[in-house]
Amino acid sequence: MLVYFGLFMLILTVVGMVMRYESRLVLIVSGLVMGIAALEPMAVLNGMTEGMLRKNMILCICSVMAFAFVMRFTGCDKHLSHAVAKPLRYVRFLLVPGATVVTFLVQIALPSAAGTSAAIGAVVIPLLMSMGVHPAMAGAAVLAGTYGDLLSPGLAHNVYVADIASKALSQHIEAINVIGYHTKAAFISLAVVALAMLAVTLVTGEGKGYVPESEKEGGAKEFKVNYFFALIPILPIACLVIGATIGKDPKGLLDLLSFLPAGMLAGIEGVLKFLAKLKVEHTMLLGAMIGIIATRNNPGQGSKEFFKGLGHGYGEIMGIIIAAAVFVGGLKATGLVESAINMMKGASSVATLAAGIGPWALAVVCGSGNAATQAFNEAVTVNAASFGVDIISMGSFATFAGALGRCMSPVAGACFVCAGISGADPMNIVKRTCIPSILGLITIYICHFVLNLH
Repeated sequence: MLVYFGLFMLILTVVGMVMRYESRLVLIVSGLVMGIAALEPMAVLNGMTEGMLRKNMILCICSVMAFAFVMRFTGCDKHLSHAVAKPLRYVRFLLVPGATVVTFLVQIALPSAAGTSAAIGAVVIPLLMSMGVHPAMAGAAVLAGTYGDLLSPGLAHNVYVADIASKALSQHIEAINVIGYHTKAAFISLAVVALAMLAVTLVTGEGKGYVPESEKEGGAKEFKVNYFFALIPILPIACLVIGATIGKDPKGLLDLLSFLPAGMLAGIEGVLKFLAKLKVEHTMLLGAMIGIIATRNNPGQGSKEFFKGLGHGYGEIMGIIIAAAVFVGGLKATGLVESAINMMKGASSVATLAAGIGPWALAVVCGSGNAATQAFNEAVTVNAASFGVDIISMGSFATFAGALGRCMSPVAGACFVCAGISGADPMNIVKRTCIPSILGLITIYICHFVLNLH
């Protein structure tokens, strides 16, 4: 009987999120109700405690958001956006898919769909429209690329998948390892999405012919890009990648550079070994400091922005994780999770499809795949081995599903940003991202579970 009650509460929770009630409140209340009904309220409350004390997730997520706040304060995000948008002027045929690729790449450094949409959209959407692209297609070009944070070490889901994989495999796995696992699939899916956006543009004929109002263009000012400032947002990720690859075994690179003086080689080796020791939070702090010093902004205000970002990361992102832990604790108390897991055991195809369909569907109707993806990973992905499925594959697929579902949701924050900048209706924008996003998700499924590409 409790299992059916858990299923009923699950449906109510989905309905509540679809109706746009505050997702964290919905998850916590639902989890507590199920815990009380099962006479196990402490099991649910302990889930909250565990969620609040996830050290690695707090360090990665909060530091990345702190860095993003500093980049916004220093204006480095604008320099990056303008720098990557400039080449689009010279490849008219690739305007729309190019905008999608640019958005994806920038979001790796600025892991926020709405934030990246605003930073990139403010530059790229008017540029596309001035070159004849229909407003709805210009907005769609940016929205379709807002899943680049899947390659960010600060994305909550990457950190969580690494955490559960570490426990299951009894070996230390970091977020950067999870990212390396699905990087090929991510770029293959990006190519598919970009080409699909190009196809939609050609079929609709919306890649040329639009004439914007002269008033809109009259006030535009040329932005002077400082390319050093533009590089700062990607410095932390570059340091992490170099440290995780070359830094751990610098001998090959040092052999190639053997023609250099011994002192210089020793210096290079020291730098590489230093980078190998850096963690996500270290690179974000150093990157923020470099940004403030390079742009000569007020260091006191920069410090305030950094810690404001830390708080935002805990409240907005960790908040979802904590709420999801309470909700999953309630589901476990009713026995629903155990029943679902037993059904999936020995049927890996069912489990993998569930990993995609659940987070994707909720992201489409709610505008955010975070809650659904976290709840799924919390309840099901931890048991992936019992289904005969690789933990990282399932966790990554669930993450992709939520992100790509958001790319075709008319109620997503990123969609509203793109609609506001382009002046197009949100529904008209997602009509153009729908097919490319679905094709992108199918591509990820094939890469992960058919080709075993990682």
